Amino acid sequence: MQLSKASIRYARALYALAEEMHVSQEVYRDIHFLMDFFSEAKDVRCLMSNPVIPPHVKKKAVRMIFEGRVADLTLRFMDLVISKNRVADLYGIVREYIELYRDNKGIVRAVVRSACQLSEEEKESFRDWLSRNFAGKEIEIVNKIQPSLIGGFTLRVDGVYVDKSVAGRLHALRKEINVKVYQKK
Repeated sequence: MQLSKASIRYARALYALAEEMHVSQEVYRDIHFLMDFFSEAKDVRCLMSNPVIPPHVKKKAVRMIFEGRVADLTLRFMDLVISKNRVADLYGIVREYIELYRDNKGIVRAVVRSACQLSEEEKESFRDWLSRNFAGKEIEIVNKIQPSLIGGFTLRVDGVYVDKSVAGRLHALRKEINVKVYQKK
């Protein structure tokens, strides 16, 4: 997905201000919280994206929902985004901020999808393997549950994708069988 230039500028400005105020880590946590909230709260997303609803109503709703849950800088930034009518760019701004933060703090994010929740022992095993392969980097592991994998896991980290799932192996076998059947004819 191509980010708009405005999204990149807003994210960079937010990051620079957060660094200057020594609250970049707080804002990083807030942004993850906002992403999770907006992905689940369809009615709030509709309110925010509706051009008929005036900005002051949107600002009031944001204050009511998030005040006390996020840092003051995050709230003020949301006010600015709403005032400048950039709500449509919010997802891009958030993604770019997260990318900037991770790049500048040396964080590698690994997304592990598994059929069930990983145990602490399994997470630690992933963390050990990742820290050997990404020396000097902080490791952030996210476990997403995907029952369709049947068993095993998939791992996505820094553009690398590893599929060690039962579903992935079944798919590979199905593909191999189809190729052999096709070649025999």
